[in-house]
Amino acid sequence: MEYQYILKINGMMCGMCESHINDVIRKNFNIKKVNSSHTKNQTIITSSEELDEELIKTKIGETGYKVEDIKKEIEEEKKGLFAKLFKK
Repeated sequence: MEYQYILKINGMMCGMCESHINDVIRKNFNIKKVNSSHTKNQTIITSSEELDEELIKTKIGETGYKVEDIKKEIEEEKKGLFAKLFKK
């Protein structure tokens, strides 16, 4: 199972802001991937485990940015072409 968190963040103005947010997420959470966009005011986090949304808000807030909203999407494991062949 894979979790995707879509954060709406207020305060990002440039590429350095994006890097700052990404670094904070990487240092504080066990994630697969993080990508921020200051033009969309958005950060997308992909993780194989559920994350503490309040802690996300707190850690980002400590850097001077504000998380306006968090949407969580859950994706089932994607099956490949040969998944049926190896099914037990």
